[in-house]
Amino acid sequence: MLTKINQEIYEFKEKLLIKGKLDSLIRMINDELIKKRNQAVVLKDQLSDEEKDVQRLEVTSFSSIFLSLIGKKEENLDKEREEYLTAKLKYEECMESIQELEKELQYAKNEIKRYIGIKDEYDRLVKDKQSLLINEGGDSGKKISENLKKVNKNKLDMKEVREAISAGEKARNALGKMQESLKSAQNWGVWDMLGGGLISNIAKHSAIDEANEVAHEFQHLLKSFQKELSDVNEFTDIEVNLSSFASFADFFFDGFFVDWFVQSKINDSLSNANNAYSKLDSIIMNLRNNLNALEVELVNKETEIRNILEL
Repeated sequence: MLTKINQEIYEFKEKLLIKGKLDSLIRMINDELIKKRNQAVVLKDQLSDEEKDVQRLEVTSFSSIFLSLIGKKEENLDKEREEYLTAKLKYEECMESIQELEKELQYAKNEIKRYIGIKDEYDRLVKDKQSLLINEGGDSGKKISENLKKVNKNKLDMKEVREAISAGEKARNALGKMQESLKSAQNWGVWDMLGGGLISNIAKHSAIDEANEVAHEFQHLLKSFQKELSDVNEFTDIEVNLSSFASFADFFFDGFFVDWFVQSKINDSLSNANNAYSKLDSIIMNLRNNLNALEVELVNKETEIRNILEL
C-alpha cells in the first residue's frame, strides 16, 4: 500500500512541477503582452504622424510648390517616406509579436487545463500517506505526530502574538495622538507666555483637553494590551510590567490638571509620553521578533513533515 502511494505521490509531484512551469509561463506571457500592446499604441500613433507628413508633402499646396521651386520637395518627401516606412515596419513587427504571444498564451492555457485539480489530488495522497504512517506507529509516523502537535501549537501561539501586536499598535497609536496634542499645547503655551493673548490661551487649553480625552482611550487600550501580553507570556520570554504605563496615564486624571495651565507640566507630560511611546515601540518590536521566530519554526516543522511524506 505504502509503495503504491509513494509512486502516485511521485507522479503527481512531477505533474505539479509541469503545472508550476505553465503558471510561470502564462504570467510571463501576460506581462509581455501588456508591454507589447502598450508599445503598439505608441507605434501606431507614430505611424499615423509619419503618414500625415508624407501626405502633406504629396498634396499640392503653397509649401509644396515653394519646396519644388527651390528643389527641396523630393528630398524632403524621400526622407518622410523613409521615416514612414521605418515606423510601419516597427508597428508591423510589434503586431506580429503580439500575435505570436497570443498563440503561445492560448497553447499554455489549453495545456494547463490538463492539470486542473492536480494539487487537490496530490494533497489527498499526502494526507493518506500521513494517516497510514501514523497508524502503523513506526518511527516516521511518530515523528510526523510529534511535528503535527508542534505545528498546531505554533499556529495557536502565532495567533496570540498577532493579537498582542495588534493591541499594542492600537495603544501606541493612541499614545501618538496624545503626543501630537501635547506638542500642540507646548507650542501654544510658549506663545502664550510670550504674550500671545486669548487665542493662544484657548488653543493651549483645547490641545490639553484633546490629550486628556485620548488619555482615557489610551488607558482602555493599555488594559487590552496587558491582557494580550499575559497570554503571550505563557509561551515566550517576553515579560513586561505595564504598571508604569498605567501610572503615566493616571497622571492625566490627577495632579496634572490642577495646574493645567503651567508650562512645565505640559513639558513633563510630553517627555513622559515620548518615553512611554519608545517603551511601547520596543515591546511591539520584541513581539514581532518572536512572531518571526515562530514563523520560522513553523516552516521548519512543516518542511520536516513534508520531507517524510514525499520520500
